[in-house]
Parts: sequence; C-alpha cells; structure tokens
Amino acid sequence: MNRLVIIGNGFDMAHGLKTSYMDFINWYWDQRVDGFVGNTRQLSEDCLCKLIIKNKMEVCCWNVFSFENSYFKDIHGNKKCSGYEVIQFLKDNPELFSVEYCPLFKTILQSIETKGWVDIENDYYQLLKGCIGNHQCDYTIAELNQQLSFLQAKLVEYLQTVATDNFRNDLQGEINDIFKPEDFSTEGRKKAMDDIGIETNNFVNIYYNRELRAKLVPERTMLLSFNYTDTAKKYGDDNSTHNYIHGELEHPEHIIFGYGDELDKYYQDILDMNDNELLKNVKSVRYLETRHYHDLLEFLMSAPFQVLVMGHSCGNSDRTLLNTVFEHENCISIKPYYHKWDDGRDNYLELVQNISRNFTNMKLFRDRVVNKEQCKMM
Repeated sequence: MNRLVIIGNGFDMAHGLKTSYMDFINWYWDQRVDGFVGNTRQLSEDCLCKLIIKNKMEVCCWNVFSFENSYFKDIHGNKKCSGYEVIQFLKDNPELFSVEYCPLFKTILQSIETKGWVDIENDYYQLLKGCIGNHQCDYTIAELNQQLSFLQAKLVEYLQTVATDNFRNDLQGEINDIFKPEDFSTEGRKKAMDDIGIETNNFVNIYYNRELRAKLVPERTMLLSFNYTDTAKKYGDDNSTHNYIHGELEHPEHIIFGYGDELDKYYQDILDMNDNELLKNVKSVRYLETRHYHDLLEFLMSAPFQVLVMGHSCGNSDRTLLNTVFEHENCISIKPYYHKWDDGRDNYLELVQNISRNFTNMKLFRDRVVNKEQCKMM
C-alpha cells in the first residue's frame, strides 16, 4: 500500500517562507518603487500597471520624486516606507499622480482589499470566462494571457529570492509513519487489508503485533508538490519520489501557472469557442509537456493509497487533478492537516469544504475524508 502526500503553499509557509501571493505582491511594489531611480520621465509603466506624474510643476520626473521625497527616506537616504505605502501615497494624491491597473491586476488588488487574500489563478479564470461572448469586455484574451505570463515571470523571480534551511521532524514523522487502519474509509478498508495481507478480523490487534505492524509501513511514497520551491525535497525516505506537478524553479520553462477546473459548468463553453488562446493556461493541457502527470497516474494505479493533504487549500484551481486523485478507485483515505491560529480558530472545516468540491460522488467524500478527531494540525 502506498501514500500520496499532496503539498501546497501552506507547507512552505509552515517552514517560515513568505510565499503567499500577498507577500509576492508586496515584493512587486517594492520592485516598482526601486525602479523610479534613474527614470527621468513622467511615466513608469509595465504590463500590470501604469504610474503617471500629472503635475510636472510639482514633480518633474520619477527619479526626482525618488531622491527628493523625504517622506519615503530617513536622514541617511534609506527607505523607511514599503513600496505598497508609496503606491498608496500616489493614490491618495490624485491631483499629482495617476495610478492605472490592467484588468487582471485590478481584480487581484480588489481581492486583497475585500478578502485579505488572493487566488491569482482563480481571478484569472473568472476574467477568462467573463470575456467569452461578451462584446463589452474591455480586454482581449491575448492581453489577459500576456498579463498572467508577466505575473508568472515575476513570481518566479520573487521565489528565487526565498529559501529556508528549516526542517520539521514532526512532518517527517507523519510522512513516514505507519498507516492507521482507523483512518481508512469503510469501502477501502478491506481493499487495504487485502493488499497488505492482513485479515480484517485482525484489525483490532494490529497495533499489538510487531509482525502485523510492520505491514503497515508504506511501500512507496510520492510527495506531490504543487509548489515551485524545493522544500518538499527535504522530506521522505529511500522509498519516496518527488513529483513537482507544476514544475520547479530550476526549470522555469516547465512551470505551470493557470487554471484547472474541467468540472466547471462553463468549461465546455471554452472548448466550444475553438480558440486555442483560451486553452493556453489550462493546466490539464499544460500537463502534457512533461511526464509528471503520467508518473502520478502510474502511481495511483499501482496499489491502494492514502492521501495526506499538507498545506494545500484544495481550491478549484486544481480541481481537475484533485478529482482524479480523490475519486480514484484505489484511494482509501484522505487525511487533511489543518492550520490553527493563536485565537483558537482553525481551518479544518474550510479545508474539507474545499475538498468536497473536488468530488462528484458525495458518498465517497463522506467516507474517504478522515474526521477532525483523527487529524492533526500542521
């Protein structure tokens, strides 16, 4: 019997890495403001936003603004404000400055403002759907794809500056731990026991028999990382493989950044449009560029498996792949590891709600997902 460990961005964050999309956006603003130095024009522009000096009498160019504005620097000339705060200053002074965003970036910033977090891939997909058959749409699909491509390049650039040596023995222990038969689904328990050669009536005594316990060691483990960083490579054992399903920083040409929800009711409309530009960033299409997806399928078919979810939100942007895993005939258990905040709140319920959206068979969902009492915090 095997174990599949699904690793998402929360796994990196649990190691102290600032890899949230909000961290990335804040870094981007710092980069934009740093770019004011040497800019002798009234325009500062890239694919995401356009910054314009409107009153040339007050500020003649961005280079002068950067060096002379004491609000942003201390007496030694060092920055005392973040890039985000500088942009807020520009927005608060519309008589002097104009701040214009492209549609994708505008939606991302609105998500941060209203929800306090952002899912860039989901925002992209909503805009993509909004453009289908809408003659009032003020952007083209090609422009939207260009904006996402620019964001991807910036995200890779940012993540290449992030690293950690942190290692968590507790997570290593969970990944390498023996199976706990009480975590198995009702329909999967007999399949699991048959696979490892244990009589079902020995289930109660399994922990008291050394020979039986030895059969509960995973034969193979796959760490399926949806991240681009190398944190997942620190974990596992000699029987483990690491599958970077969306690519990794060492090979940015293979990074997948887009959307993957073929269960969405509008997805067929996208296919019917017969426009390849609409499929440019659909994950299920991009998976065919490498062997990662086929390696996953071969793993799923090889033996019954348990799923551990570590730091992945299980949101809709990966629904196509997660549905393939969660409803697979060999899946016998889905065990989510949840986050708990200092005030006592946790995200277990939110996580299983997200997991439920990856199922088309709710009976399987209720049977396969491990209840909170048997799950752990990450």
